[in-house]
Amino acid sequence: MKTVFTPPHDLRRPFLLACSLIGLNLPPLLATEGVGAINENDSNTEKFRVVWVADPSTEAIVSWKQTQGAPGIVHYGKTDNQRKHHLYPNSITPHRAETVAGGQNCFARLKNLSPDTQYFFCIKDKAGVSRRLKFQTAPATPQAFTFIAGGDSRNNRKVRTELNTIASRLKPLFIAFTGDMVSTDSDQRWDAWFDDWQHVISDDGTIIPIIPHRGNHERQKDSIHKVFDSPKDVYFALNIGGNLLRYYTLNSMLPANGEQGKWLDKDLSIHTAKVTHTIAGYHHPMRPHVSKKKEGDNPYHWAPIFYRHGLTLAIESDSHCMKRTLPIKPDVNGDEGFSIARNDPKAQVYIGEGCWGAPLRGADDAKSWTLDCDKFNGFDWIHVTPEKIEIKTIRNASTGALKVKPIDPSEPFSTPEGLELWQAKGGEVLTIPAKR
Repeated sequence: MKTVFTPPHDLRRPFLLACSLIGLNLPPLLATEGVGAINENDSNTEKFRVVWVADPSTEAIVSWKQTQGAPGIVHYGKTDNQRKHHLYPNSITPHRAETVAGGQNCFARLKNLSPDTQYFFCIKDKAGVSRRLKFQTAPATPQAFTFIAGGDSRNNRKVRTELNTIASRLKPLFIAFTGDMVSTDSDQRWDAWFDDWQHVISDDGTIIPIIPHRGNHERQKDSIHKVFDSPKDVYFALNIGGNLLRYYTLNSMLPANGEQGKWLDKDLSIHTAKVTHTIAGYHHPMRPHVSKKKEGDNPYHWAPIFYRHGLTLAIESDSHCMKRTLPIKPDVNGDEGFSIARNDPKAQVYIGEGCWGAPLRGADDAKSWTLDCDKFNGFDWIHVTPEKIEIKTIRNASTGALKVKPIDPSEPFSTPEGLELWQAKGGEVLTIPAKR
């Protein structure tokens, strides 16, 4: 059996150039195909991401940094044509670009996509062609999926890179990132964050779409709009899996009881009866589980709205710890404004509070309605089905992210080898039955 030498990715281009100079003919597979081929990039594009801010079954924003020259053109389709951009049936130019340090953030909004479909794309500019990437659109009918939720990645690049790598191996449909991506709202910090975000891209080029939220460290009110092309106020809602889930991205940096609160109340009143689950994600927790943090009196204005419409789950961030609550309801006579409501179909479960790499804080302010809270880096891994929502909380792997094996696609919520889970009170899996 003949063995073909395949050089590492970072040496591949020099290796191929040297071979061509001495006239050595290479096997076609090595010269043009394989993982090395799809990850080649001779364009002036980098820092790739896919963003969801509208119907994710038919739309997606492809975004990148253009380091030199005019913005490239996105070539895409349902068939993998590798980096042969001219073979893709569709192409689109960016609809906007924002000047950043050393280039431009470019945004190309792909529309009229097919639901529950894998799309392949590459970006062609005057210098060359980017690596080939791919993403999955959301289903338009109720079917089970997983997603990841977490926030506060702002300081420790090693931790956030490790957690990004773990996220890529769990192959979720999307990541709901609940704010504080960066510690300071500068081009340099964003550049570093986007460099680290490339670790959510699998070896085969699969990039996980992000639903972005604004945190308090995104101090410029339009920063999320500039780097993700989100609505300027950074609050919106979208259905995922048809009527299986409606997800609300809320902005705790704006008044919760102003126009945002009115919109939330109205939207929930329209959609609650139509969908199985409703989930809201936002940055500031209503009642932090870290004693040094101030009470979230602004987002607490949403609690009566959540309860009135029977929101399924609220995902919070900011405090740099982890928590799970029992089902609770707003109660002015309760513990810090809430009381336990285990059998109330309108009650909410609250999870989150970070931490994806920001400085850890002690979870020293548990409430009577807290199920458990703890201090570690990680995120929540959530399985949405027509019957229930299941939540596993991932701890950053002490053995290293590379020890975590990729998930088996046939068992999308099975725990892969090397993955560390929070053994929280009540069990490692938190289950919320469907309310309707």
